[in-house]
Amino acid sequence: MADTSVIEINLSAVDHNLAVMREMVGEGCLLCPVVKADAYGLGAARIAKRLASVGADMFAVFSPEQAAALSAAAVGKPVLVLMPVRDFSRSDDLYRMLVSGSLHLTVHDLRHLEELQRLAVRFATIVPVHLEVDTGMSRGGCLPEEAALVLQRIAASRWVRLAGIFTHFSNPRSDAERTKAQMEAFDALLDRERSCLPAECIVHVASSYAALRHRRFHRSMVRFGLAWTGLALDGIESGEVLWESEQLRPILSWRSQLAQVKTIPVGATVGYQSLWSAERETRMGLIPVGYSDGYPMARSSRDPRQVCVRCSGLRGPIEGWAPVIGAVNMDQIAVDLTDIDALAELPGGGVGAEVELVSEDRDAPNHLPRVAAAAGMVPYEFLCRLNPRIRRVHTADKSVDAPRVAPSTAPAAPGASIELQPALRRRA
Repeated sequence: MADTSVIEINLSAVDHNLAVMREMVGEGCLLCPVVKADAYGLGAARIAKRLASVGADMFAVFSPEQAAALSAAAVGKPVLVLMPVRDFSRSDDLYRMLVSGSLHLTVHDLRHLEELQRLAVRFATIVPVHLEVDTGMSRGGCLPEEAALVLQRIAASRWVRLAGIFTHFSNPRSDAERTKAQMEAFDALLDRERSCLPAECIVHVASSYAALRHRRFHRSMVRFGLAWTGLALDGIESGEVLWESEQLRPILSWRSQLAQVKTIPVGATVGYQSLWSAERETRMGLIPVGYSDGYPMARSSRDPRQVCVRCSGLRGPIEGWAPVIGAVNMDQIAVDLTDIDALAELPGGGVGAEVELVSEDRDAPNHLPRVAAAAGMVPYEFLCRLNPRIRRVHTADKSVDAPRVAPSTAPAAPGASIELQPALRRRA
């Protein structure tokens, strides 16, 4: 049976984006792609192996299960688990990762540190840990006051090694002042407890948005998820970004086809709750994709989203934009094909024509962040909601260029920034 839709992941664009990040942070800064939730539904094993092959130094995941999946895929790089891991047995995949030196664990508070020390003693192995400092996210980690005591206890321990220390910014995409305050609180702790920090301790604070903002956030390592997908720049609302960030390329497209085309009269309504009615005789197309696949409902009765329809016509290629009309259903959406005149000349009105639901083109109306925004989502949520049963196809596009070192429109100095242009602000 034919697929109702296919998600295409451009591995050459993944390579390109990691090269952009390397150019952005320089050789002295480690690259730690975040591949939580099966690389946001895109396939952590395949993506991580690709990222490792082109220069990733470490990976970050949330849970032990996610770390075990990378171990099974033999990515060959250390893996940092972000959630509190309190215990595991010798039969667990984590044990094999730990004794091989490929597992780093996050310390969240004093009690958690004590649990990890007992674990290390039981396995007679030194555990590399990263301390998370809560400077304002109020999620994982401990407040700076407790963090100072944790650092002192780690420094005095023979079983736990401080491999890293980090914080997590709550809103680097739009709140520069809050980000600055968090950075200052973190730096103040580092200054006070400098004697507890080994020379090899990795300092990391930057997620994708902060990494794209300024070199002062790069430190020893950057952790980034949306950046390797090529979607990070679209979430930044205003202000300066590093010029390299404009070279990031979206890696994902989502395609389906027209399953039915019919003409409905003036006044006919489409879908549940009759949210849309025809103001003219309308050629309507049905696409066999819906919210069960992960195509989200719109947050208002007026859906601004469009899909791109392509096929071969009687007089050459046909391409046009079709607005989404009516409510998104469980397994189908309706689009208005009336303005794509050439489709009417085809048998069936274009049944079988390719439909691009999500485009790799950042300037396209169906760019993923725009589709997500219409449903009140962030790109991460949209990616994670894509149903695993949709076939993923990995491609290599040889036309993807290497990152430019100094484009003529950008400052040539390393780490120089540019003001985010109005067109980019609109993408957010």
